[in-house]
Amino acid sequence: MADKEAGVIDRMLVRIKHLDRLLNLVGEVIIISNNISTTNRRIQAFYDRGQPLDKTSLDMIKTAEESSNRISSDLHSLVMDIRMVEISGTFNRFRRAVRDMARDAGKDVELEMLGGDTFVDKTIAEKLYDPLNHQVRNAIDHGIEDPLERQRLGKPAKAKLTLKASMRENNIYIQVKDDGRGIDADKLLIHAENKGLVDKSAGEKLSDEEKLNFIFHPGFSTKATASKLSGRGVGMDVVKSNIEELGGSISIDTRLGEGSAFTYTIPQVTAINILDCLTVRAGSNLLAVPILNVVSTLRVSSDKVHSTFEEGRTISYLGSLVTLYDLNELLGETPINEEESRTIVIVDDKNGKIALNVSELLAPEKLVYSPLSDIFDVQGISGVTTMSGNRMGLILDIHELIGRSKGIVKDGHEQAPGAGEVVEAPDEEDAGGEPLSAKKESENDRPLVETVALSSDIGSDIGHRDEFLMELEEMVNNVGEEVLSLENNPGDTELINKTFRNFHSIKGNLMMVGLNELGSFVHEIEAILDQARSGDLEITSEITDILLDATDVIKDAKKSIVKGKPPEISKSLLKSVAKFQEQKEVKTVEVIDVHQRTFHLGSLERFNLMAHRHTGHSVYQLFLCFKPEFQHTFLVALLILKRISKIGNIFGTVPSIEEIENQNIERQLKIMFSSQLDKKGLEKFIEDVLVKYYDVTEFEILKTF
Repeated sequence: MADKEAGVIDRMLVRIKHLDRLLNLVGEVIIISNNISTTNRRIQAFYDRGQPLDKTSLDMIKTAEESSNRISSDLHSLVMDIRMVEISGTFNRFRRAVRDMARDAGKDVELEMLGGDTFVDKTIAEKLYDPLNHQVRNAIDHGIEDPLERQRLGKPAKAKLTLKASMRENNIYIQVKDDGRGIDADKLLIHAENKGLVDKSAGEKLSDEEKLNFIFHPGFSTKATASKLSGRGVGMDVVKSNIEELGGSISIDTRLGEGSAFTYTIPQVTAINILDCLTVRAGSNLLAVPILNVVSTLRVSSDKVHSTFEEGRTISYLGSLVTLYDLNELLGETPINEEESRTIVIVDDKNGKIALNVSELLAPEKLVYSPLSDIFDVQGISGVTTMSGNRMGLILDIHELIGRSKGIVKDGHEQAPGAGEVVEAPDEEDAGGEPLSAKKESENDRPLVETVALSSDIGSDIGHRDEFLMELEEMVNNVGEEVLSLENNPGDTELINKTFRNFHSIKGNLMMVGLNELGSFVHEIEAILDQARSGDLEITSEITDILLDATDVIKDAKKSIVKGKPPEISKSLLKSVAKFQEQKEVKTVEVIDVHQRTFHLGSLERFNLMAHRHTGHSVYQLFLCFKPEFQHTFLVALLILKRISKIGNIFGTVPSIEEIENQNIERQLKIMFSSQLDKKGLEKFIEDVLVKYYDVTEFEILKTF
């Protein structure tokens, strides 16, 4: 659906087989509904007669229950399948970014993407972009050496940066790996000691893994000066927080001189608003514990509960002590009444493991989750739900609940000494370390670019606006991938032709909806590719830069359209394009006089024409005069034909399609076509569409059959 308030189009493609499956399940729901209605009437009849239910009625109730459970489970599974997308969509966004970052940093980096066909939930795919962007920036800026240094170290001048995805045991694994300097754990420890994060005696006992984890501390950086690409490296705490919000964790594997690998382990979510939960009662409160967080349930007698000064109340579980909390008391409610025996639920997550004392275990249920409003935000409660028996309950957020048990305030953390200040330390190269983190560039860090605003229609009257924007985004993403491939294969004629055709399609779509100036700009880009197709121009790095900048212009234009603002183009890009315009040879074309030419239909066209006559279609000859204000005449003619093809079947044109594409046309066009519209309906179509949007100034209609 379209999110109008946020100004974005939130859509995803759905496979036909999923829609077919959904339709089948809807049919089953209707059958179940009818059966329940029949069962209800039968039960009511027994009730009215004061008779007990017979076995047939009980069997009908049982069948309805089993069928509804199966269908709800199938629907849940289907929704999960529909939401799944390939992670390649997220990975591909870094192809251009890595190229630009490496160029800005003066480095040569090859991006390798593995496991792009791994399916993940759409929400996860979207939320992974920011942490991956942090890691990629820092890998290029801090981790990877410049080409000369790599050669001195006996490494290939071109570095390798790898994005890898895989799925195992219902977990998604995302890895960001580079073959750069690696991270010196001992250097990180020294810096942590200087910042007061750990004393020397305690630091000596830390493992390398514990030393590496200092980079996740807020404000931690060993870099004293900021770089344009990734700042000082402050921000890995944000990366860690983003991954933990997805229920995941980060591990680090690094070797000095060989590189580093950061691996995200993220559980594959079920569905964004459906949870498998264990329902419990705590006093008068009904609560739901997500099954994924449940370790065990047990009953413990009072003499098995131990109290210590440091740990408080604990119970023994699998040979270790687990701290015990009264669930109501932990949530700030009245504690549960003391009982001879206790019902315990042991839960865990990345924050640790605790035991919760509850009054009663109810049953596992599949629950529909509704998040709490910010007004009623409570640490440890994530949302509300309706349990069996139409009873309202609360869903626990185990991550927050365990944090609350340890005194961690929601969305907060302990502030360490010096966490907000930059400490002078050895430069990253001397330290041999790699603070793989990033801060966002401030607006002041970005160079000011002088732009030209386009005054043409910004698409406010676009019909099917969301579909247009969605199609535009898909085409721009495709052409961006092709340009990146073209950069590595500049002599690939087939790739040049494919890129040309895609820019041509983008231009046509833009002009069709009134974005004339933007379409004209894309036409000039298309013209550069046309020179390359004919062999008059060689694809150079300068041209690929222009092509990539053009795709950025179209992407930014899409965002401007959504916000109701005019698109903009930088003056520097226009100058670069103009330089190649001056190199173009002016084509001499033969202008076709439509009054001196008639239609020449082939055998197949005549056969189709006769077939349409017998289906009740009317056959028309249409003469049009049009006077384009912005776009090229041949393009307007093609767009007019595209519009007419939506109301009928075209059999011939004067000039021919080939002549129109070669620009042998001068503001006049004859078309022979069939349509279900009568002459009055056709006149209305021409007035409402062709005259209004395609600069048609006059027309004549001749009904042939």
